[in-house]
Amino acid sequence: MDAKDTPVSIPPQEDLTEVRKPTSLLVAQFFLFPLIIIAFGIGIFILFGSIAFDQKSAEEYLAEVRQRDGSRRWQAAFEFANVVTAHRDDLQHDPALARTLEDTYRSAMPAEGVEGTEEAWRLRQYLAFSMGELGNPEFVPALIEGLWDGAPETQMATLVSLGKIGDPGAAPHVARLLTSEDSGVRMTAVYVLGVLENPETLRDLRVALNDSAVDVRWNAAMALARMDDRSGADILIQLTDRSYLVQFTEMSEAQKNQTIINAVTCLGLLKLERAREQIVALSTGDPSITVRSAALAALESF
Repeated sequence: MDAKDTPVSIPPQEDLTEVRKPTSLLVAQFFLFPLIIIAFGIGIFILFGSIAFDQKSAEEYLAEVRQRDGSRRWQAAFEFANVVTAHRDDLQHDPALARTLEDTYRSAMPAEGVEGTEEAWRLRQYLAFSMGELGNPEFVPALIEGLWDGAPETQMATLVSLGKIGDPGAAPHVARLLTSEDSGVRMTAVYVLGVLENPETLRDLRVALNDSAVDVRWNAAMALARMDDRSGADILIQLTDRSYLVQFTEMSEAQKNQTIINAVTCLGLLKLERAREQIVALSTGDPSITVRSAALAALESF
């Protein structure tokens, strides 16, 4: 089984001892975290579904963004993101659009030492999302610069886009955000490091196993497993224990099932012999058929 093709990260959940921050990915909480790659697109449609969707071209919306017309800019960027999502396959092969988008993104960066406004961060969040959807590797240097945007939500959108593009060279820059004060940013950075699979960041991920936020620790263990590193094995085994998950009262049974499935999948990737007995027990005795199926699949990889 190819680890790159296997979704193995964990639903976000704050540490019980850590104050929940309003900048967390609340919409994405408890979902399979690799799906955050598309969650920004889905969220755009849900959050702003009341905004009329004009049948303008991507170029027309991008031109509106470049007019620098106050609050209208982020709305045009949102509409541009909608068009990119709907017509990604066609727009991916438009080098002129890619150049214009990158230039627009760079020009939207606040000057050094100048704080950005909420509207500016929202604008850059949608532009970053669109860059990730188009997946052009030439966007990577600009997105790396954008990692230092002042708003956590914008940083997370930029991280996600770097994950979608998949350039391992971005990983050391992503790892620097593991020191962010925002747990949502740290969690997203950990997941993206697992996607990029750059061995240079193994040490950073091992440090993240001791993060104050439980969702960061879980995702760090998953990311390491993707990279065939067993440093987080104890965490993964713990996640297959329903008695451990009981304490996370905000998680539904379906969410706990998915957490166990993710952990079992990772243990299968690692072929961890000391976890075999627990996986066998899950394959025959777990109340969830999806967990039992995942356990059987994991056993086949041993």
